Amino acid sequence: MSLLRQPLLLLARSERVKNLVTRMPVSAGIVRSYVPGEGAADAVDATARLVGDDLRVTLDYLGEDTLDADQADATVHAYLDLLTALSARGLTRHAEVSVKLSAIGQALPQQGHKIALENARTICRAARNAGTTVTLDMEDHTTTDATLATLRELRKDFPETGAVVQAYLHRTEADCRALAYEG
Repeated sequence: MSLLRQPLLLLARSERVKNLVTRMPVSAGIVRSYVPGEGAADAVDATARLVGDDLRVTLDYLGEDTLDADQADATVHAYLDLLTALSARGLTRHAEVSVKLSAIGQALPQQGHKIALENARTICRAARNAGTTVTLDMEDHTTTDATLATLRELRKDFPETGAVVQAYLHRTEADCRALAYEG
């Protein structure tokens, strides 16, 4: 999969490919099932419908491998706007946000870990103030240690923060045990 990762990410960022996939009859329904739209209002409307059906919702602002500090900041602001909108509609009791650390700065040169941690703190603080929680996405196996280190730091101030774990890694059972005792 790692050989395909970069080409797939490049395709995912292509406006032409996005338009093709979202309009083709064979894929449009699948896309709409997972991506309700391009803005916070679309996501909040979809969340309201799902919550109305007694479901819980996790929202993720799509993007990863951000190599630009301005883009990382824009992603953080998108999460803050989303949390504000969810709160205004009274949906935060049944909806949380999921954050990819690479989208908020983890892959930035030199200070990536520090920038991602501070950005994650900002999102966690906003989520707590809105009445919901944050789950850190686990991206690829090369960032597992860094993601769990960030989670440990976040849990000092935000013990309610969670993380996705990858079931296929041999280390996952031990990671689950460690996470269960940390907070």
